[in-house]
Order: sequence, then C-alpha cells, then structure tokens
Amino acid sequence: METCFVNLIEPGDPVLVLINGVFGQRMTDVATRLRAEVDTLEFEWGTPVVPAAVAEQLEKRKYSLVAVVHAETSTGVCNPVEEIGRLVAPTGSLYLIDTVTSLGGMPVKMDEWSVDVLYSGTQKCLSCPPGLAPVSFSDRAVEKLRARQSKVPNWYLDLTMI
Repeated sequence: METCFVNLIEPGDPVLVLINGVFGQRMTDVATRLRAEVDTLEFEWGTPVVPAAVAEQLEKRKYSLVAVVHAETSTGVCNPVEEIGRLVAPTGSLYLIDTVTSLGGMPVKMDEWSVDVLYSGTQKCLSCPPGLAPVSFSDRAVEKLRARQSKVPNWYLDLTMI
C-alpha cells in the first residue's frame, strides 16, 4: 500500500479514498501523511461502496488518484471495483485498488477494469509465505511516477531508483 501511495502522490495532490472498513481508513492515513488533499466517501462497514455516490463525488472535483479496497479484509465485503473503474476512467484520475485478500481467490482484471495501480500480499489468498507484496503499475501510473516534481519521500520504496 505504502509503495503505491508514496510513488504516486505528491503534496497537494487531490485524492479520493472510498472507505468501508479498516484498510480504506489506512489508505486515508497514508495519503494524509503524504500531505495529499484527501477526500473520503465513507460507507457503512459490512456494505459495499455505492457506485452512484462515487459518480456524484467525481463530478465535484478532479482527483489525481481514486483508491478502494477490492475485498475489505475487516468485513469480508467485495466492492464493485469494475463498476467504479468505469466511472473513474473518463476522469483521467489514476485508479488504485487493494487486492490483498482478493488476488488469487477472485477475478482481478487490471486492464479490463481500468485499474492503474494494484497491490497485494502473499500471505492471504495466494497462500504463500508472508513478506512479499506484489504491485503492478499501468503505463499511465509509470508516466505519473516519471513526471514527479519532488523526490519520493521513502528511500526504500522509491520505484524511480529501479
């Protein structure tokens, strides 16, 4: 999670985080620590994100990045990431999804769903030893990374050095 956020967010970037559990809240905390201008849409825990509310929010402001958890670990709810992707794509915002508990157990179609950034963890559905965190960046996300105006604030997670 932090690798994706520290590489793609710069101070002042407008970010929208969709929250319906612990890990959506954590995304908000990470983005706030990076001094992004964070807006949140919060949904009752145990219920999925409502795409109509997302569409309404996307009409109010242009975001650099929109983030959501695919399968919210804390509640077991699967969010409609494909539908949200269709809403985000025409805005030009990068679309980030957390697939920690979904990758390997549910369909994850990065290109088809217009996802620009995703990350996972090996200890969940992949049933591999913990400690590995696969990430994937679209060409658009790589362009954003290369166009940064400031250094990535975390030396160990700085993808510009790879």
